[in-house]
Amino acid sequence: MGFDLFMAVVAMVLAIFLTWLTLWLFFGPRNDDGTDARFVARDFLASYFAGKVDAGTISPPSTDSSSANPDGAALDNNNDEFVIGRERTRQLARLTLISAALTAAISITTVLYISKTNPLPSWIASPWLRAIGATPILFSCGAPIHRVGWAALSNRVANTDSLVSLGSSVAYLYSLALCIAPSLLPVGLHEWGFASMGAAITLALLCHYIASEKSDMRLGADPAAQRERTSARQARISRAVVPTVLLIAIWSFAVEIVFGPQPRLALAVMFASNVLMLAGLIMSILWMALGRSETLARG
Repeated sequence: MGFDLFMAVVAMVLAIFLTWLTLWLFFGPRNDDGTDARFVARDFLASYFAGKVDAGTISPPSTDSSSANPDGAALDNNNDEFVIGRERTRQLARLTLISAALTAAISITTVLYISKTNPLPSWIASPWLRAIGATPILFSCGAPIHRVGWAALSNRVANTDSLVSLGSSVAYLYSLALCIAPSLLPVGLHEWGFASMGAAITLALLCHYIASEKSDMRLGADPAAQRERTSARQARISRAVVPTVLLIAIWSFAVEIVFGPQPRLALAVMFASNVLMLAGLIMSILWMALGRSETLARG
């Protein structure tokens, strides 16, 4: 009883602090007007893949008289953007396939282990094997998601990748803890931690891949002003939705700790991480649908 009361008090204090931090992070006073901050996440994703492009494929700065021609400079910029965009699309496709393959392997072994219909060798049924498979999903395949998500948070910008990054990281770390102490959560629940994390990273990468491929096809056809208006619209929606999702996750955790059934801590972490991952994925899909509808509207 004493321990439950202590955990409830800690959860409520932590929820209040995180609520204040979230509100300050997204709505507190800033040193800038936020105009450039709206594009921080997009620019970090571009820079992540730009570093993987062969320098020989990027047009060097022009030193002849054509450099004074704005049309020639715009052509060089479009060519460089196209090269970086194609590399981004290729890398995203590779990461998505690797993540999907590892997630499928984790999910299949999880289903077979829980169903008990087809007994598995002990080394295949071990949660440590799933942890080994989940590690490259989070840290290698998910690197672009984390780069964008944490760049957005550090610049106090609302971004859907921040939700996926936070949720998947929490799910991974807690599932890793369950490998050490499996009694913390019923077996039917804790076995899905690595699989849900892998599915979230894979789907987030897939959304980026589809968006990148469409961006490559529209490059040159889409006016820059139109693309900026689309980014600005997404930023306005994210500014309202992302803090709301964070607050829902925070208070879902606190309410489960105080009023939920046992095991409270394990269920609270699972609920909070799933809220973050699902909301991030739903918003990513919404951005794809929004971009598609605008493309069709321009006909």
